[in-house]
Amino acid sequence: MSPMITDATDKARAFWSRISMSQRVFIVGLALVTVGIFFTLILWINRPDYRVLYSNLAGEDANRVVKLLQANKVPYKLENDGGTVLVPADKLYDLRIKVAGEGNLVGQGIGFEIFDDLKVGQTDFVQKINYQRALQGELIRTISEFPGVETARVHLVIPHRSLFIEEQQKPSASVVVKLREGKKMEAQDVQAIVNLVVMAVEGMDRNRVSVADTSGKILYYPTEDDSLQGLTTTQLEYKMRLQQNLERRIEELLYPVIGPGKVIAKVNADVDFSQRTIRRELYDPEKTVVRSEQRSEESTRGRANLEAGAPDANFRGDGISGSASTQEGTRETRTTNFEINKEEQNIVANVGDLSRLSVAVIVDGTYEKAADGTYTFVPRNAEEMQRIRQLVSSAVGYDRARGDTVEVNSISFGGPDLPQEASLPQLFLDYALRLGKPLLNALLVFLFLLLVVRPVVMALIRPKVEGEMIEGLEGLPAGEERLALIEGDEEVDALDALRKIEDIKAHAMQLAEQNMDQAVGIIRSWLKNAEGTKAGAA
Repeated sequence: MSPMITDATDKARAFWSRISMSQRVFIVGLALVTVGIFFTLILWINRPDYRVLYSNLAGEDANRVVKLLQANKVPYKLENDGGTVLVPADKLYDLRIKVAGEGNLVGQGIGFEIFDDLKVGQTDFVQKINYQRALQGELIRTISEFPGVETARVHLVIPHRSLFIEEQQKPSASVVVKLREGKKMEAQDVQAIVNLVVMAVEGMDRNRVSVADTSGKILYYPTEDDSLQGLTTTQLEYKMRLQQNLERRIEELLYPVIGPGKVIAKVNADVDFSQRTIRRELYDPEKTVVRSEQRSEESTRGRANLEAGAPDANFRGDGISGSASTQEGTRETRTTNFEINKEEQNIVANVGDLSRLSVAVIVDGTYEKAADGTYTFVPRNAEEMQRIRQLVSSAVGYDRARGDTVEVNSISFGGPDLPQEASLPQLFLDYALRLGKPLLNALLVFLFLLLVVRPVVMALIRPKVEGEMIEGLEGLPAGEERLALIEGDEEVDALDALRKIEDIKAHAMQLAEQNMDQAVGIIRSWLKNAEGTKAGAA
């Protein structure tokens, strides 16, 4: 062992024997607390960064994941009543791949893997119940994959089929979804869930499916005929898309001219969704075609009758008059049927025709800066507003005959857009977070050396230095010895002058008070030396 270490050890033992028991307890306690704080900070800074491995797990799935982590000796944390499993960030993706490779975790609840472990002697009833549970679990997993769905519950009622029952009861389903915060189910998402259940369950009818959320809102209710409801929903969506499209066209047109954020456009579209069929028959009398023609001709020939009451003298009794008087006639009948040109029209009016447009646009004006730094709103002039109105009319397809209206006004939006100070780049934040732990570790080590190790080393070295200096000053006079001791103290404390200067002053004052004559002599010698120095310089 080196002499320095031996000497330091002896002095430490001597110092420890000189202090009282209370001082020993205080020093030991302070050392333990200091070391404990530093080690706690180091452990806290270097603690693992936990990330979510899986969330919203059912109890069975969480149990499988925890057993897998314990088997691989991976630290983990559980949150949200055990439904969320967190693991160290550096092992996150490896563990996800490993869990997927095990095949024990595929989603919420239990699915068709229930049949992986078949038990001998299961009854038909148990198998049917397991099939229903598996089907519900698979539907839950699929529905939970929807973007806005956090969790889901599916309840199926599958009636027992029998050959002796003529009218079989149809299955039914109830779906309850818990939406993510700030999300809502769109109509197409609800229809997708209904179609999913209908296609997944044999014999399921969409009229026997109900969908609701955890807040009690009914998202889909079975009806006998929902065609009217579906058509109404489609009509509203079509109208909203039409209005939004026109509003976007107006804003995109005016943004380069006026500036982004300085235009607000709203469009109200009256859409005719009535279904009409028009039947017309048109005849053209100018265009005729002979369809059929019938002609008949009749000729008659016979004797003429005598005047009434006058006998015929030439009558011979054989039916022939003695004096003949004959008469002949001809009659012709003609019937012509013409085919008139007829045009039949069946006109089906378009559903969703635009019947009227009402457009309202407000634009921000300009701002003039006053001498005091305030801004004054200046509306846009009439000529500029007219140009904007013409642009808007052309963008939406303005039709005066249809009764369209376009209103454009200039209104203050609250003030000019003043340039804002640039925020700290995200790249710098990423680097700061990445380098934060090493820098904090280095800072803690530096503070430990400065506040703990250095004072201990200085306390062990100072007595030795002071002893050597005192031994070297034993031959000096009393006054000069004390003065040299003070100067020696100043040299020893040069490493920490700012903190020790007050101690040196106090030490000098104490020596002056105890040895007033020697202090006066030292001061006189200083003055004589100063006068001699000045005289030599002159």
